[in-house]
Amino acid sequence: ELNNLGPFSVFAGPNGSGKSNFFDALDFVSLFIRNGIDAALRSHGRYENIHSEKKKAGNARKFDFVIECVLPDNRKKHEDKEVVFKYSLSIHQLDGRPQIEERLSVDGSDLMNRHKGEPPVLKGEGGEEDERVEKFPQDYSALLLFFGMPVAELLRNLRLYRIDPLGAKEPNLFDRDPAELERKGHNLASVLNRMEGNKQSRDAILEWMEMIVPGIESIHTEEQKLESKTAVLFKEHGTSRRFPAHMVSDGTIYALCLLVAVLDSPSKYGITLIEEPERGLHPKAIRELVGLMRDQAAPTNPIWLSTHSESVVRELRLEELVLVDKKNGRTKMKSADSGNLTQVNLAPLSLDEAWLSNLLDGGLPW
Repeated sequence: ELNNLGPFSVFAGPNGSGKSNFFDALDFVSLFIRNGIDAALRSHGRYENIHSEKKKAGNARKFDFVIECVLPDNRKKHEDKEVVFKYSLSIHQLDGRPQIEERLSVDGSDLMNRHKGEPPVLKGEGGEEDERVEKFPQDYSALLLFFGMPVAELLRNLRLYRIDPLGAKEPNLFDRDPAELERKGHNLASVLNRMEGNKQSRDAILEWMEMIVPGIESIHTEEQKLESKTAVLFKEHGTSRRFPAHMVSDGTIYALCLLVAVLDSPSKYGITLIEEPERGLHPKAIRELVGLMRDQAAPTNPIWLSTHSESVVRELRLEELVLVDKKNGRTKMKSADSGNLTQVNLAPLSLDEAWLSNLLDGGLPW
């Protein structure tokens, strides 16, 4: 259980502590809300690969999730005032025919209830009778009935990134979907080709790349008509020709993918999860990227990172850091500012020094 998570939060801990599992669990919920339980199970290796080996059989077959967040209320006559949305989900019998249980409330008042394996019930407002949606598909989330509601959009538009720079360098076929960057960044060329039509986005990407990778003068995409592919081309100061992506460093491509993931937000509400943003990057580049992500994050579009790098932790504020540790086979998380220490108390130590020496009592980071 995590409380008071900020729009920009970083989960730091050693390898194997459970950071990736936490992100995968959020991704599982998002896939279920978008595409149903079968798609979510299939994407994560089905029950055999996701259930807890340490729980008793009955408990291992059940998945529980609850989120409570403050977002604008976009229902009619509510004038976008901020309210507390709460959504709870239980999926029973994951190893067989899953049965879904859900509840959605706003400021403590129920909008929808769904008992185990039964159709959802929409709660009547202003004296109206409750409505039981008899023919609703058993394998899908009842949040589909609240498609435009902020909490439904927030969860449906979750994007998890584990960038693979080698694949991101490759040219894309013309029919590659350019709508948003894929999880591994393999459609980078297609997304950049789309973004070139937006001068503001194009200039922002180039400005940040010039800051993070000194010497970059321009980034363009080129259509290779004979091969029906789109490629990314770079130009450096002092050179007369452009060169293809496979000639630049993995760190350069990695930084470009991160910028696209953060700056090219396709929806009003959504969560961006990024694993190990520090890979292949100089500490100065990490500092700039952390600042960018902090500025871009908002309650309607949180950006959460996972890391085991002191270079990332060094650039954080105490309230942005979530400490991750594994004790007796179970992942434990706590906010770094949940103890008695404050940023002032830590001086003259930097946050990464306090973390590395376990002064924050979140477990050793290795």
